[in-house]
Amino acid sequence: MLAILGPGGASLFAAAPTAAPDLLLVTIDTLRADLPGCYGGAAKTPRLDALAAAGLRFTQALTPVPLTLPAHASLLTGLDPNQHGLRDNGQGALAPTIPTLAEALRGGGYATVAVVGSRVLDRRFGLDRGFDLYDDRMAAERTGEFGYPERSAAAVVDAALAAATAGAAATSRPGGAGARPLFLWVHFYDAHAPYDGDGDDAPSRYRSEVEKVDREIGRLLDGLRPDRTRIVAIVGDHGESFGEHGESEHGYLLHTPTLAVPLLLSGGPVPAGKTRPEPVSIRRLAATLTGLAGLKSTALGGPALDLAGVAPSAPEAAYHETEFPASTFGWSPLAAVTRGNWRFVSGPHPALYDLATDPQELVNRLRDEPDRVRALRKELVRLAGRERLAPPAAAPADDELRRQLESLGYLSGASAKRGTLDPAEGILLLADFDAAKRRLAEGDAAGARVLLRRLVGKSPQSVPFLSQLAEAEERLGDIPAARGTLLAAAAVNPQSEFLLTSLGKLEMRAGRSTEAETALRQALALQPRWLPAALALGELLARAGRSAEEEALVRATIAAGAESGVLLTRLGEIELRRGDLAGADGHLAAATRVLPEFATAWKLWAEVARRQNDPAAAAERAARAAALQ
Repeated sequence: MLAILGPGGASLFAAAPTAAPDLLLVTIDTLRADLPGCYGGAAKTPRLDALAAAGLRFTQALTPVPLTLPAHASLLTGLDPNQHGLRDNGQGALAPTIPTLAEALRGGGYATVAVVGSRVLDRRFGLDRGFDLYDDRMAAERTGEFGYPERSAAAVVDAALAAATAGAAATSRPGGAGARPLFLWVHFYDAHAPYDGDGDDAPSRYRSEVEKVDREIGRLLDGLRPDRTRIVAIVGDHGESFGEHGESEHGYLLHTPTLAVPLLLSGGPVPAGKTRPEPVSIRRLAATLTGLAGLKSTALGGPALDLAGVAPSAPEAAYHETEFPASTFGWSPLAAVTRGNWRFVSGPHPALYDLATDPQELVNRLRDEPDRVRALRKELVRLAGRERLAPPAAAPADDELRRQLESLGYLSGASAKRGTLDPAEGILLLADFDAAKRRLAEGDAAGARVLLRRLVGKSPQSVPFLSQLAEAEERLGDIPAARGTLLAAAAVNPQSEFLLTSLGKLEMRAGRSTEAETALRQALALQPRWLPAALALGELLARAGRSAEEEALVRATIAAGAESGVLLTRLGEIELRRGDLAGADGHLAAATRVLPEFATAWKLWAEVARRQNDPAAAAERAARAAALQ
């Protein structure tokens, strides 16, 4: 048995009994609590409703942070973000010294499998630790609103069922004692913006996405082994806002629409048809699942959720935070605590809300309840001041590349300053930001630049404002200004593969090939599977006649896990040119599977068939290419 040892060599995780149940953890990204039918919502969610009827429903489950990566880190460690150190998307990696739920279960004899729907949860952030299989494969070209590759609920379920039936679940238990119980974590990203569902407005399309996820959860449950005892946990990582408090989507503020999520438990010893009305933090799910598996863990955060319905002696104090306004826009961060029906929010303009009489959080009771404010402020200071168990691991970077970047002025060593602008005031700027982006999309770069300069003047450390301003400047042909603006953004966030790629492309346009190559290689050092940087660097190498280096780059990016139809096509084209028909045939076939709508792949694959004297295949592939073009 795999032993996970703590200080002094003591085992942190006890073994699960031989008859331990399978565990299925389903996380539904961006699912607010008031939407599923079992919570009285408008969405048609029969499979979630059935699980709620057969199990336990928590009516006031709360996330510690309304952001995908840190919320999932809390779900898998039992810790709040200020303890595990992942406090924003795309930044850092979970420290290897922090135990995870998957490690606990694998140490107790479980096979462990994860299938995620977005590379916001890419393995480089450390959540893969403890999983026998961590499936974050998805077509690099299929990106969402914020540039991360993602895949549909149907693709996630296909991968999850394949892994569960043919993968780790069939592995023998250590010692030859039969099949191991399975821990399967499945993550759905469909409900995250942009909403691709049916409907005339954003809430309708969002609801349609949630209903699609519910159908796929049904297919997942129907496809898993029926002969296994199984405990199912369904939880949202955070909610979504549709204009409440002026917020669209999530991450800016700390209010119920983005903090409250569904939490359902069903199967095994879980009580059937019951509800728990007290506010609870979803971070307690990790200790709960290890307990249901028959394990006793001294490493994961806790305590476990109460399944027996014993009234708590005192309401839990649930901690919440968001660093996103500070790290991304240079505004003030926010922190909050919810205890019972009261929520205290700390920031430039503190607030106290009575959730029982004012569920929409419209009336600030700060002046009416000074004693309560003092008590909750003291509790928030205690929770926020808990010792971080380990600093987040630094993202990988090549030391020589870092020195080159510093010499070129890309990495100043600066970091985002904690601003004083209240995010509630900052989000008022986003209407002008949306208008500027629309003008860019419509070709009015000059008009966009006017708006964006005004926004940067009001919020000078906003990476999105700076990035869009640089794009407007570049479209207007002002390359020096665009470079300076991107450098200002990179000084705020020097660990962004997005910014480094933009810098590299800009330097290519300016004819500064050395600087371009340095920036693009650093982007790939941060994220070896990052398609935009790989494509730009490949183009630079091809232009310079460095064909062997281009091929090596393409192969390395594919080997790192980039599921890219474009890269596979380029590799097939390189092989075709030098007469390697077998290699070209395999890579172009793979390209058409990954990205079947990419006409160039079909066209080149038709040429392979022609050279292989297979006219029927050549004609079929050429026809497919013509139809796509």
